[in-house]
Amino acid sequence: MPENLNQKLPSEIAEFTKEQKILSPTVAISNTLEDYENKRVVFSFEIYNKNQCEISKLTSTEAKKLTKELKKISNTLKKHFRNQSTSGIACKPVGKSGNYEVLFAEVQNDTEMLEIDYSGTGRVFGHIVNNIFNIVAICKIHR
Repeated sequence: MPENLNQKLPSEIAEFTKEQKILSPTVAISNTLEDYENKRVVFSFEIYNKNQCEISKLTSTEAKKLTKELKKISNTLKKHFRNQSTSGIACKPVGKSGNYEVLFAEVQNDTEMLEIDYSGTGRVFGHIVNNIFNIVAICKIHR
């Protein structure tokens, strides 16, 4: 990336030629872009809502189910994360209303909150940015 952001691209790079009608490969392909779709999902607890935490209430069986689900998520490529038939992860969006509203306290307004079922009633809530699943809450009982 140029140090001076106002610096213009060399004209031979940024121009179309009438014959080609395509972008030069130097412009069309960036070596600096990350391919997050083909990376495994990783976790962040940076915005974890401790007030909604129910980990201490989990039985040993529920804790094992949670650990197994987190392992499954961390072995999943980001591009397969939302596809249950590919990933085996029961993941669906939840809205900012009712019992779910408290989960949105520390996130931006346009965030899509996701709910992942790890046991009969147990849920992990969070949102994904690039390949990072930002865990907001882990709950024992479905809301």
